[in-house]
Amino acid sequence: MTEQTKLNPPQTAQLVPRIRAVLVLIAGSAISALALNVFFIPARLTMGGISGLVSIIYQLTGQGELLPFGIMVIMMNIPILIMGWVYIGSGFVWRSIVGTLAYSVVIDLTEPAMAGWYQEYIRQPFSDGVPDALLFTLFGGILYGIGLGLIFRAGYTTGGTDIIAVLLKRKIKHLSIGQFLLVIDAAIVIFTVFVYRNHDESAVLLAMYSFIAMYLTSKSIDIVLEGFDYTRTAFIISDHSEEIGSRVMDQLQRGVTALHGEGMYTGKSKKVLLCVLSRKQIPLLKAIVLDIDPDAFVIVGEAREVLGEGFGSASDLL
Repeated sequence: MTEQTKLNPPQTAQLVPRIRAVLVLIAGSAISALALNVFFIPARLTMGGISGLVSIIYQLTGQGELLPFGIMVIMMNIPILIMGWVYIGSGFVWRSIVGTLAYSVVIDLTEPAMAGWYQEYIRQPFSDGVPDALLFTLFGGILYGIGLGLIFRAGYTTGGTDIIAVLLKRKIKHLSIGQFLLVIDAAIVIFTVFVYRNHDESAVLLAMYSFIAMYLTSKSIDIVLEGFDYTRTAFIISDHSEEIGSRVMDQLQRGVTALHGEGMYTGKSKKVLLCVLSRKQIPLLKAIVLDIDPDAFVIVGEAREVLGEGFGSASDLL
């Protein structure tokens, strides 16, 4: 292998992750479109963010008689994306632009087919033509979360309120970005109580269903990004750290890192063992520690994401 080859890896190796990210983005957009076109819009459910505001306008203007849903999403995101580009930077915003375009275009392209599918397979089987709103809430919320989770996993966003939250965070320091997003999303759903008050359905009931759908969406996003089985991080403080570390590496086949610590009360130096394990291995770890040193101090916590030998690599995120 020449020095030139080492410095310039094959273009195919660089393209594969990008192509995979784009495919995941399209898949996430398609699943989000299914949730919106088949479950959220027919049931007048409201999601958070800019899509939630667009959903309200879309319902009030005859569900597409003014503009398609996706076009509205793009139009409402344009001023926000410009502000983000100016005040935050292009590196943060460009992935929001790509994600917003893919999300919006797929929603509009699939809407005719999905509307027909809804009429034939979901609405018609019910004698009154009105399916159970709770079923729409459950399936819509979960599917929408899976779709958004795939978009985020590909490294993109759907723009909108995340940029607003970052800008507000710069002005109001004592609230986190997550808290800002929660307040914005909740305000959008509560707004529907006033907007839909003259419709046949109970506006309060629709808002309650929308909050349930938002919760399911949030949990589904977490599952897509982090998985079901969170790994565990264990800190072990013991006078027999060498023996414990050796047993863990031998029996559990997990790496152990020794951190140098000092007891503030005793002033004695001790080794603090750090180990990352699967949830199923925690009982085995406890048994090893108890067998060697019943007086050991053990702390076990959740590790939301672990990359490295035995737990995957950065490429597994896509």
